[in-house]
Amino acid sequence: MKNEVSLFAPARRSFPILVAFLLVALTAAACGRSGSDRPEGGVAAVSAAAGSETQAAEAEAAALAAAEAAKAEAAEAEAAALEASGLERAEAERLAAVAVPAPVVSGPAEGVYAAAVTVSATVPLPEARLVYTLDGSAPSARNGTPYTKPLEIAKSATLRLAAYVPGGNASRILSMEYTIGEVCAAPGGKGDGRRGAPLGSVSEAVAKARSLGIGLVKLAAGASFTESVSLDAPITLSGGWAKGFAARAAGYAVVTGLGSDSSSKKAPAYAIRVSGEAADAGVRIERVDFRGGAGAYSTGILVDDGATPAFSDCKASGGDGSYGYGAAVFGGAEPRFDSCTLSGGAGATSYGLSVDSAKARVAASFLLAGSGSVGGYGLSATDAVVRVAGSVLVGSPANVSYGAAFYTCADSGLEGCTVVGGSGKDSAGVFISASDPSIVNCIIGSYGSAKSYGILDNYGSSAPSRLESVAFTGCSGGIYYDADSKRAYIAVDGSGVPVTADGKAMQKPRASRIAVADIPLSPGDAYATPPDAPLPPATPLSGDAAKDVRGEPRTEPWTVGAYEL
Repeated sequence: MKNEVSLFAPARRSFPILVAFLLVALTAAACGRSGSDRPEGGVAAVSAAAGSETQAAEAEAAALAAAEAAKAEAAEAEAAALEASGLERAEAERLAAVAVPAPVVSGPAEGVYAAAVTVSATVPLPEARLVYTLDGSAPSARNGTPYTKPLEIAKSATLRLAAYVPGGNASRILSMEYTIGEVCAAPGGKGDGRRGAPLGSVSEAVAKARSLGIGLVKLAAGASFTESVSLDAPITLSGGWAKGFAARAAGYAVVTGLGSDSSSKKAPAYAIRVSGEAADAGVRIERVDFRGGAGAYSTGILVDDGATPAFSDCKASGGDGSYGYGAAVFGGAEPRFDSCTLSGGAGATSYGLSVDSAKARVAASFLLAGSGSVGGYGLSATDAVVRVAGSVLVGSPANVSYGAAFYTCADSGLEGCTVVGGSGKDSAGVFISASDPSIVNCIIGSYGSAKSYGILDNYGSSAPSRLESVAFTGCSGGIYYDADSKRAYIAVDGSGVPVTADGKAMQKPRASRIAVADIPLSPGDAYATPPDAPLPPATPLSGDAAKDVRGEPRTEPWTVGAYEL
């Protein structure tokens, strides 16, 4: 055996055993003992010592063998690790060198659509993954949503797609813009109506919307569209949009109408015309400033032939001609104006709103005569039904100027309004001719230099059907003048009824809660009512009259005039 013990071996570890054996033999001989006295004990001791030494040697040999095996195993593991590391480096180098192709999209091309579209995408590289965004940000391995199934795009967005290899390169970004349920237009635009590629014409945008069955056209704020727009079917024109058409800008969309050499009262030059019974309440127009083009008769808004559109938060003005209209309404039309400002502009005779053989409702709006020098009317209604609530109606410095004028009108009325005649030669806050408008909760002022009346009741059967809770200011010729009787009512008695200079109380119309007060009204503060103005008690009303010119709800106790105090 490899570790067998020999008494005569030169190895160092055998020497103590030999010495012990000789000492035992010499001791036995010196004592005169025969070899049979205690031979078993001596041999046994020697054998035990030899066995112990053998076990120690074997254990040491096993430990050495285990160490050698562990060393070999570690060497093998190190070699394997080096090999794996090399493979990883090689794989990383391979991935870094892979050119990732761009995604391939199937489905509708980018463009304008009436309803949601579904888009699918693939990438012709097994290792590649797809990621997308809809918020305009750049997709990458760290940004975006993993593509797992076809995408339904239900609202306007730009789809941006990219492919990437984990740990490797990314493809170029593919962008596809889809505009859903709207057509966009901006002055100077040369696109197809998408948010990022708007059309350059309102009329073109309307035509495209109708062809696709889309009911919304968005108009950018800023520079003017120069064209005359016609609508004869339900559609919404929404103006005042910022670039990108996702949020409102501070201003309005502007449309300046084309001029006309052959304009007339019933066919004025216009910025927008809404015409025909098909142009019903589904026509909604908001946040647009319409400016009439050049012509003898010019209007910002023309509504005729039975149309019934709704205008909200719009502006409109007539052009520079003989007659200018903020809005002109004819032929059985019945528009509604909410929170609008209508001005006659610079025409010699100008009208904020003119309604002829038609109907109109106005709420929380400004009807301004403009700057005409011959005639100026905040409102002029002829053979019409016009109801105005919570609004400001103002004349001009023209020779003849009225805040509101009614000619052969029935069932019309002014509720919660501030009505101011002009400052020219002949002025009246309200002019009535063969009409019976209801006048409730109003402030009426007039500042004419020759004739100046609060209400001028012209010849014929004319008188308000209701005259209640009205405060008069200015009106140097009288708060109420009856042309038939030539009576001027210049004050009120203790019960709030108008009286003549000799104290005769008004019998027709029946009036109540009338007051005469010095209330300064000026364009500088938009004809606002001073907080300390002495006003008569107001009558609570409902509907449009329950809000003031700022659109704020009126509260108890109510106040008269266009403003909630």
